[in-house]
Amino acid sequence: MKTTMKACLFGGAVFAAGIANAGDTYRIYGPSQAETSGYGIGDATTADLVGALENPYIFSHWASIFDASIIVTPWAYLDSNEQQFGDCLIFPWMWDGDLSATELANAQYHFLNGGDLIVLSDSNYTDDIGASLGIPTSGYAADFNINAVGFLANGPFGDPTGAVAGGSVGTLNLVDVAVTNGQVLATNNAGQVLAAFWDDNRYAPGAGRMIIVTDVNTIAGGFGAWDYNDLNNPNTRFALNLFAGMIGSDPCNDADLNADGVLNFDDIDLFVEEFLGGCGI
Repeated sequence: MKTTMKACLFGGAVFAAGIANAGDTYRIYGPSQAETSGYGIGDATTADLVGALENPYIFSHWASIFDASIIVTPWAYLDSNEQQFGDCLIFPWMWDGDLSATELANAQYHFLNGGDLIVLSDSNYTDDIGASLGIPTSGYAADFNINAVGFLANGPFGDPTGAVAGGSVGTLNLVDVAVTNGQVLATNNAGQVLAAFWDDNRYAPGAGRMIIVTDVNTIAGGFGAWDYNDLNNPNTRFALNLFAGMIGSDPCNDADLNADGVLNFDDIDLFVEEFLGGCGI
């Protein structure tokens, strides 16, 4: 798909971008059981999440927002095939060292050249991807309640109030998120950061989108409160909102469009360019 499924969120309304092509496929690649001693794509720990993402009803039901299908595929080794054909790489709970140095470099290359990343890192020994990008998991959460504060977390699948993390739950350092131009998606009742988002070009010019959630069991695995048979379940809403946002929502209500910390005519120029490019207001 690669940049063809973009849309704009403004004032609570979502508009399909002019560049969106009906029937696009968003391809997600993740580690197989053979690749990781943690959670693999295709094993029981992620089966319900993958089933929900690939369920045509769930996303076709929301076709007024975007018209896309999702395919989730395991890799045996992260190489140029995933970089060439994948829109997004997902990293469930994986021990540090499960990825080789070459695979880690391939993941960075994918992201820095426009590919998307979803990283689920519960602790400082399962955060190879985040740590390599300067956003490690630091410390453990003092509270497991998820307070969604970002536009992706409160997305088209509804309000996720009541969502909770489970099992081993880490936190992100707010300074790390801020200095890399990320935005907080969720905190707990102690004010610790449990999820953050980086939009296209925010982490670095040309970089893709990235979401880091500091607890895999929030959306997959054996300890979570999710239930993908119930679209009203708060954890289910939280998870599906994240994926929906990755494939089809741009935060066009972010006034500082070039993320330089200043509101000026450069932001107006970018606004006009996005509007003419199909970012409807």
